[in-house]
Amino acid sequence: MAITNFILTVVGVGAVAMLMSKDIKQSSAMLRRNMRHIRTWLEEQGAAAEQAAKQEVKQVAERKPPTPGEGGTPEPPKP
Repeated sequence: MAITNFILTVVGVGAVAMLMSKDIKQSSAMLRRNMRHIRTWLEEQGAAAEQAAKQEVKQVAERKPPTPGEGGTPEPPKP
């Protein structure tokens, strides 16, 4: 009877270990796949943000600065 319990215990522990290792492999594969997607999204967003920043800088550079006394900036004080 003791040997039967021992064998059943070993088989049960082995089955659990095998299922856990398969689950860990599947989980790690899913994590790697998700990380690739997240990295791709971040690269796309970074490229879009860089392009938007370049356009903003271009728009700011093309704007004509206001002349003194014309609304936006006060005239410099006269000495």
